[in-house]
Amino acid sequence: MKVLIIEQEKTIQQSLFYFMERFNSCEVSLARSKKEGISLFESIPFDVVLCGDRLPDGSGLEMLKEWMIKNPKLISILMTVRRDDLLRQEAIRAGIHGYLEKPFDLKQLEEAMCISDFGLRNVE
Repeated sequence: MKVLIIEQEKTIQQSLFYFMERFNSCEVSLARSKKEGISLFESIPFDVVLCGDRLPDGSGLEMLKEWMIKNPKLISILMTVRRDDLLRQEAIRAGIHGYLEKPFDLKQLEEAMCISDFGLRNVE
């Protein structure tokens, strides 16, 4: 499974990277901006994208919305520091699979991605 993490906060990005790497079937790529994320997304067929809402060069939500139209099977998770019901509803309407408010614990991420202790589930 190919995972793209787009997050400007280096500490969060590294934590997510180490968390995903513990699953043997995951290949993890990192981006710190919308531009870097788009470049990687256009060259690699990712199965999962974890994306911060506010990136230094644009909205993570808007980018994920476009990607969900192109690939409805993409497992996408939006991470945000904002407690905003309208943002959450917009993400759900766009088909984004998970919405996590920072700080979140890794159990919430597991649930959003359908990860069990035995590996990954519900992913083709």
